[in-house]
Amino acid sequence: MEERTCSSALNRSGIPGMDWCVNPYVGCMHSCVYCYASFMEKFAGRREQWGSWVEARTNIADVLAHELRRPRSGKVMLSSVTDAYQPAENTTKLTRACLCRLAGSGMSVSILTKSDLVVRDIDILTSFGGLLGDTSVKVGISITTLSDELAAVIEPGAPSPSRRLAALRELSKAGIPTWVFIAPALPGIADNRDAIAAIEHEARRAGASEVEVDPLNFYPVPVRRLVDALTPTAPAIADAVKSASRNPRKWAERFH
Repeated sequence: MEERTCSSALNRSGIPGMDWCVNPYVGCMHSCVYCYASFMEKFAGRREQWGSWVEARTNIADVLAHELRRPRSGKVMLSSVTDAYQPAENTTKLTRACLCRLAGSGMSVSILTKSDLVVRDIDILTSFGGLLGDTSVKVGISITTLSDELAAVIEPGAPSPSRRLAALRELSKAGIPTWVFIAPALPGIADNRDAIAAIEHEARRAGASEVEVDPLNFYPVPVRRLVDALTPTAPAIADAVKSASRNPRKWAERFH
């Protein structure tokens, strides 16, 4: 992990339904082989492979506090091109510091993560509900497969799906609204109604009130990394990815 400073914390978001985004980190050590955010390599001036590095924006909480001196409104996404609860958060606690600044600011927060570390901040997350109502904070957990073994191949740096489902149960028990994002839905893994229904069933058992599905975007680099990772241990799934990549439009149609 490397350290850097930032000049802004709240940035306008292009994500539907979100007004702002806060990214405490640049890069991500969850190392998901299908990650679309690998385009950030060139913006960060990095030559290392995406997923092998992370930069912590060490002053982001102070910058955020300064920006919040002026009244703000709207929905804040944590995070848009990184995971706010990736391994570095264990030690830096930058995301927790940002949440402390946002609590009581009048802004609502939406978190999307692959990590069960989010349960560490239940004390802060529940304070949002106490101040602003239950809809002022929401936590989404991203799940691509229910198989811990398969997840270890395609998401080698992220906590297992079983740990994520356990986190959902803890968050839901604490009264925090939760949802599950099947993202991306991958060929050979979550490419039919039964497979998606199985994930949705476990998500709702864990307390998720919503389940959304986002099919894989067949960007060349992530597809190549996905196929390379799957070929040694799951060649049938690798073949399904290659087959779907030949006709992305037809693949996407099955989700409409």
